[in-house]
Amino acid sequence: MNTALNERASAAYQAEQRRKTGLIGVVFFIVAESMFFLGLFLAWFYLRATNEAWPPAGVAQPSIVPALFNTLLALLSAACMVVADRAAARGDQRRLIGGVIASAAFGVIFMAVQAAEFVDLSLLAQSSAYGSTFTFLLFFHVLRVFVGVVLMAVVLFRALLGQINPSRRLLVQATALYWYFITAVWLVVFAVLYLIK
Repeated sequence: MNTALNERASAAYQAEQRRKTGLIGVVFFIVAESMFFLGLFLAWFYLRATNEAWPPAGVAQPSIVPALFNTLLALLSAACMVVADRAAARGDQRRLIGGVIASAAFGVIFMAVQAAEFVDLSLLAQSSAYGSTFTFLLFFHVLRVFVGVVLMAVVLFRALLGQINPSRRLLVQATALYWYFITAVWLVVFAVLYLIK
């Protein structure tokens, strides 16, 4: 009896250690991604500081309307991911699945809006350092959104198979952390590209 109890306690301890290790790995990945975006922002501010006009004369700043809409989508998507993450912690499969579907749908719409904006930005990207850096920042952010949506698809698949429960939800937690990071990066990208003059 005592051996069986010890084995269960040991298994629970090992599962908790794997969860902590997995989350630490995600945090390190997010820190690395943060450094990548920090480099992009530093390049943007360096180019801005070394040019007399930013954007340069003859280069129009892109419309803020798609970016405002994408900001709303990003915030709604993050809110849906909070619902999904909390539902996974409670074992509420219906809300987990609904939250992930809604969050992923907002992410897909975000990418569609960004793709439409890239069509308009194609000439801007070739016109100046301003245009290429502007487009580069948006492109690398939308790549991260794509990764987040793929992770959500994996979470959805595993949830539909019944493989996620309160004691087995590392994938949901990792995806949620990454999605919150991507949302925070978008808010900074939005502020840097569209609001800071």
